[in-house]
Amino acid sequence: MRTKISPESPHSYSPHVFAWEYVPPATDTHLDFGCGGGAFLASLRPKGIRKLVGADVSSPAIAAGRQEFPDLTLLHCPQGQRLPMPDRTFDSITLLDVIEHVHEQEELLRELHRLLKDDGILIVTMPGKHVFSFLDMGNFKFIFPGIHRWHYCRTHSLQEYEQRYVSNPDGLVGDVSARKRWHEHFSRRKLAGLLGRSGFAVESFDGAGFFMRPLAILARLAGTGGRLGRFLLNLRSKDIRRFASANLFCLARKRP
Repeated sequence: MRTKISPESPHSYSPHVFAWEYVPPATDTHLDFGCGGGAFLASLRPKGIRKLVGADVSSPAIAAGRQEFPDLTLLHCPQGQRLPMPDRTFDSITLLDVIEHVHEQEELLRELHRLLKDDGILIVTMPGKHVFSFLDMGNFKFIFPGIHRWHYCRTHSLQEYEQRYVSNPDGLVGDVSARKRWHEHFSRRKLAGLLGRSGFAVESFDGAGFFMRPLAILARLAGTGGRLGRFLLNLRSKDIRRFASANLFCLARKRP
């Protein structure tokens, strides 16, 4: 990862730290689409942005966020629906590890283009396509559905599994669109093409990690309490700083 991290940043090396550095301070409005419970949005408070707005397709995530961060504006946005806001509302928008979960990608980006002010900033992060992409644990539920169901029911319950992965009222399989059913990975060329077709011009790319996925699997197997677990976590942290392939980060600007 090449992005310089300022001392004020509340984040370590991650997609969030890249986004936090490039969200412009002291503007009127910022939208975090796919905000989950609003944690990243809340971390932008020191930036002095007048209004912070989050939107997500997951109704449980929005409900939890409203409880934890009552000062934020958090909206439930069902898949495929427009946000109830006029054109050119936001100075900047973040889309952090979201687009790879979405089936209608160009439709979503066109909606964000509509909401962004002229010359406004869009910050996008996602998994990068590289040699270890096949180890993405987010896709194990699609490759090995029986094993995933057994493991999830063992650690949670059958009822929770059914609600989250089978009959999710928000049209999701876990956190992936039921119409997509795959956690996608992107090359820089593919992302630049997608953004270009949706009215954005790429200004810069960055990324983080190379061995992150195999190290994450080893760390999960080893646990975090022992010496080996701590060693693997430390190694993963160094990997994130040194390389720029496993995660892909992009700063883009709205074309008039």
